[in-house]
Amino acid sequence: DQKTRTDFQEGKYTFNVDYTKPISEKFTLETGAQYVSNQVSNDFEVENIINGEWIADLSQTNIFEYDQKVLGVYGTGAYEKDKWGVKLGLRMENTDLSTLLKNTNEKNDQNFTNFFPTFHSSYKLTEAFSLQAGYSRRIFRPRLWDLNPFFNIRNTFAIRTGNPDLLPEYTDSYEIASIYIVGKTSFNFGIYYRYTQDVVERVSIFEDKVNTTMPMNIGTNRATGVEFNAKYTPNKKLSFNGDFNYNYFNRQGDFDGTSFDFNGDQWSTKITSKIKFPFEIDFEITGHFRSSVRTIQADVSQNLFADLGLRKKILKGRGVLN
Repeated sequence: DQKTRTDFQEGKYTFNVDYTKPISEKFTLETGAQYVSNQVSNDFEVENIINGEWIADLSQTNIFEYDQKVLGVYGTGAYEKDKWGVKLGLRMENTDLSTLLKNTNEKNDQNFTNFFPTFHSSYKLTEAFSLQAGYSRRIFRPRLWDLNPFFNIRNTFAIRTGNPDLLPEYTDSYEIASIYIVGKTSFNFGIYYRYTQDVVERVSIFEDKVNTTMPMNIGTNRATGVEFNAKYTPNKKLSFNGDFNYNYFNRQGDFDGTSFDFNGDQWSTKITSKIKFPFEIDFEITGHFRSSVRTIQADVSQNLFADLGLRKKILKGRGVLN
């Protein structure tokens, strides 16, 4: 017999400012900054029953403190003519992260600065057909629960935990797309290439009959894919939106002396229908499908699900029920 207790407290504060300056009808400058402070304290305790009494297991009991501050500053310049446009941007981010296991005084401090350039361009061949190209660099920061070493102990033999030494993922993304409009229907077709470093994977280690799962940075991922999107609006009361995405990836990395290099693919699709009923009632249904995919240690099965929703305006449009 075993029980756990969690006392969780969190404070998040966001400050941002943005400024836009049209230099001329064709040229615009934008700049801004954002500061986000996120502070968490998670008091986690595991108790075992010994001789009829609940006794704290000190090896699995600790207070995890998490403090992350992110300062971002960006600037973009956009130039747009009748048929051709381009937008260049650069964002600088400084991340100051510290974690502490209070009872055992285990600390992990990280402070790093990154630059994220972006480039987007478009060319309109006709009123109904245009081409787009773009590049962006992105970051995926580990979330609180990815870093918290005391996450979820389902039972004595299955422990899911975070990794306070986890690093962010970085992705370089290249895209080329075309947009075609025919009457009430629009089509979007694109191809992309994404290169991700320090990929976050969940790794399971089985030792002494206990399976411990935690996220780790393992290697790189190169994904090449296609995406197709179509939207059809026959009238004001009905609309359909469909999306299809396929990518083939090359996964490279090693863990504990074992190579995890392999190739794989994955595809997904989504279809959304929106219907306007009488009495200002809107109905929406979205169907999702994700194919099976291989990870470094597992095969994740396919996933099919649907979301349904209703919305009703009330009080002459001053209120909404969802």
